[in-house]
Amino acid sequence: MTTTSTRSVRGAHRVGRTCAAVLAVCAVLAACGGNDGGDGGEPVTFLNVLPMESLSFAPEMIADTRGLFEARGLDVTFEATQGSAPAIQTVLAGGAQLTRIGDIETMIAAGERNAPLLAFGEPIHTGTIRMISTESAPVTRPEQFRGRLVGTPSEGGTSSITLDLVAGSAGVPPEEVSRQVVGLSPGVFDLLTSGRVDSYIVSLDTSVLLDRTRPETVVYDPNQDIDAGAQMYVTSAAQMADPQTRDRLERYASAVEEAMQFIVDDEANGFAETMRLIDSEYEVPALGDPDVAKAALVAYVDAYTSGDTLLGISPQRWQAAYDEIVGIGQLPSGLDPAAWLDTTLTPAPAR
Repeated sequence: MTTTSTRSVRGAHRVGRTCAAVLAVCAVLAACGGNDGGDGGEPVTFLNVLPMESLSFAPEMIADTRGLFEARGLDVTFEATQGSAPAIQTVLAGGAQLTRIGDIETMIAAGERNAPLLAFGEPIHTGTIRMISTESAPVTRPEQFRGRLVGTPSEGGTSSITLDLVAGSAGVPPEEVSRQVVGLSPGVFDLLTSGRVDSYIVSLDTSVLLDRTRPETVVYDPNQDIDAGAQMYVTSAAQMADPQTRDRLERYASAVEEAMQFIVDDEANGFAETMRLIDSEYEVPALGDPDVAKAALVAYVDAYTSGDTLLGISPQRWQAAYDEIVGIGQLPSGLDPAAWLDTTLTPAPAR
């Protein structure tokens, strides 16, 4: 059933798919400012730093298609940004209520650049970056990255820092790991098989696809060796201090939490209803191969459920991630990472 709330979400989804390549902070601010909640719900803008057409955003897509946002009186709009930096700037400027970024970007922004950010939920408790090599030359341990050439999606950023963290866990300094920007195209695997790179970095979805379609693929999961890499819901301290915005964030978190539980429960049915609902409104490439989609969703369910609660943030893991980031020189020591958390927000049930 198409509701007024989900029409707004899906319209922004289509715009985001068409215009993501040219969005800048000013454009996002303009789009956010134009949402006056005219569809009847209270407006909430979520900034997605990756295309929505990824199973990484399955909870958001399920919350949309099952009407969970609308049931909580919210008119949610998804707006695409080109990475975490513009998303952070837009949230700080008040042009959007929240985004979802990695703990690494959150800590560096708050601790190194003094950005008044607060992480208030952790929907994905483990990192979703994977590193690909081949059976003929596997790279499966941190120390094996010494002297290797690793392909990265872009220069710098979370992927490159994650590589530094992995190597650093074995005492390998960043300068002893070479890297080359290779992008995200399907042809990158040929660079690997031809020996032009020794390993390259991909998303969880892509790693599952490669593992099932290229028998020679070897997948290394950084979660084996580092704590950093979780995905956080983030807002500004000013917005969290505003009672009206905080209430909307609580309702947003509640809808996502219910959607996550739906996906977890649907594993027993092979995620049939999850895939049907997402496919009814979103064009997600992974759904083109149900076996790949199921395998990816199993991995995401593991990431949802590896914490004490679905959205809870572990202070111990958060501190461990900070210590790792300090260890590679990306943050100064002696800071209090707990100051960048708000663990008091309680998801509000449907009204």
